[in-house]
Amino acid sequence: MTTLDRTLILVVTFSFLFAQIVGASDGAEVFDIKKGEIIQTIENSNSLQNQVKEWLTTANHNVGSLRVEPNDGIAIKITLMPPYKVNNDMIIGTVTEVVLFVSPSNTYFPTLLVFTKENGLFAVHVKTHSLKTFLKKNKLYKLELNLSEPLLSSNG
Repeated sequence: MTTLDRTLILVVTFSFLFAQIVGASDGAEVFDIKKGEIIQTIENSNSLQNQVKEWLTTANHNVGSLRVEPNDGIAIKITLMPPYKVNNDMIIGTVTEVVLFVSPSNTYFPTLLVFTKENGLFAVHVKTHSLKTFLKKNKLYKLELNLSEPLLSSNG
């Protein structure tokens, strides 16, 4: 099985698990990757929607490998209501949903998996200046989580 196949299976599995337990209108779902279960729901508020829009507009680096998901940490699935149109260097399309991955691994940087209406799928690293505040506000912050940004190479 190729890495791309494994990644697509993981994405479908996350979507299936999330959809079965909590509807999109109920809020964002926080998935503990190691436990394999949803551990929390975050209210789908204007504040949450605005946070996602900030991540989308400040995406700063495409993920350089097909391995999008970490082995440990959390995944937060957030549906955008209404969908949000993005056109920047990293993302082009009408975003319907994102999954934010955060891990304790020092080689895994916070990654946003972005789904668009146009069937586009983007995996980008996000600027993390507001990520710690977001995680603390939602009682998800753990000191061991790697909230640093990858060093950008000279070619982007």
